[in-house]
Amino acid sequence: MLKDHRMINNFFEVKKSVKKLGLGCTKIDCCPKGCMLYYKENSHKSITNFSICGMDRYKTITRRGIEKKIVVKKMWYFPIIPRLKRLYSSMATAPHMRWHSENQKDLSILCHPSDGEAWKHFDRMRPKFSQDPRNVKLGLCANGFNPFGQYGKSYSCWPVILTPYNLPPSMCMKKEFMFLTVLIPGPSNPKHKIDVFLQPLIDELCILWTEGVMTYDVSLRQNFTMKAALMWTINDFPAYGMLSGWMTSGRLSCPICMERTKAFFLNHNHKISYFDCHRQFLSLDHPFRKDKKIFKKKFVENSPLLRICPALIFGIRLHNYHYALNYKKGIFMNMV
Repeated sequence: MLKDHRMINNFFEVKKSVKKLGLGCTKIDCCPKGCMLYYKENSHKSITNFSICGMDRYKTITRRGIEKKIVVKKMWYFPIIPRLKRLYSSMATAPHMRWHSENQKDLSILCHPSDGEAWKHFDRMRPKFSQDPRNVKLGLCANGFNPFGQYGKSYSCWPVILTPYNLPPSMCMKKEFMFLTVLIPGPSNPKHKIDVFLQPLIDELCILWTEGVMTYDVSLRQNFTMKAALMWTINDFPAYGMLSGWMTSGRLSCPICMERTKAFFLNHNHKISYFDCHRQFLSLDHPFRKDKKIFKKKFVENSPLLRICPALIFGIRLHNYHYALNYKKGIFMNMV
C-alpha cells in the first residue's frame, strides 16, 4: 500500500511492489542462431558454450575501464500458470470463467467460439475435460513486428500471446486478457527454430493438460484442479508455416490440398498458379462445379477435401524435436 497516496520514487520500488502479485518474468539465455536454450539442465552459469553450434554464451565488454561478461542473447518468458490462477482469485473474473457453459445460447447465432463446431467436437471427444467448465481452453497467437518503427533499423521481434476463451465475448478479446507469454528477440525472425523458444511454454501446457494445478475459485469458495488445453493457433500464413512446420511456398503450400493440389506452373514466368483450385471445396450439387463456360471448359468431380486442425499440425511438429522426447507421445495430438 502506498503511504500518504504518494507515487513510488524509483523503478526498483515499482518492481518490488509488483513482485508481490506473483506474476514474474523469467529471462532465459539463448543461442543467437536459435539452436538451443540454457534451460533446465543446461541453465548452469558454468556452461559457456552452446553444445550444438559451439558459439560463446557470453561476450566481454569494457565499461569505465572494467571488463565485464554479459550474455549474448536473452529471451523473456512469462509463466502462464500463475496468470490463469489469478483469473480465479478475483471476483471480477472468476464467475465469468464459466460463462461458456452457463450462458443461454441462441443456436442460430454464432457469437463465441463455444458456439462453433470445433469447440463442440472437442467436448464430445474429451468429456472428462469438459465436465468441469472451469478448465481453460486457450488460443495461441504469434507474429513478428519491428519495435523500432517503419523507418528504424531492420529488426524482427516475435511475441507469443495466449488468450483464455472461457470468458464472455465482451472480455476475452480485451488486451488485459491477452497474456504475453514468450517474447523472442531479434534481429531476425526465428523461422523453423521457433519451437526451441517455445520449450518453457510447452512444459507448462503439458502440466496443465496431463496433471493440472490446484487452484482456488473465489466465486465458489472451493479448490479444484485446473486443467487447460490449446484449442487453436491464430496467425497469418507465414507464421502458420513457422508454428506447424509446413512449407508455405511452392506447389504444395496448401495444408488442406497437400499432394492432391491442382496448382500448376506458369510457362513463361515459372510461378505457381492456383487458378480454379477453389471449386473443389464447393458442395457436390453446386452449379459452378459443372459450369464449363466460365471455367475454361473444365468441371470438377472430386468431393470436398477434409480440413486439418492447425493445433494438430502444431502438436505433431513439436514431437519431432529433441526437447519433446521426454513427454508421452500424443499429449498435444490428444488435445484436438
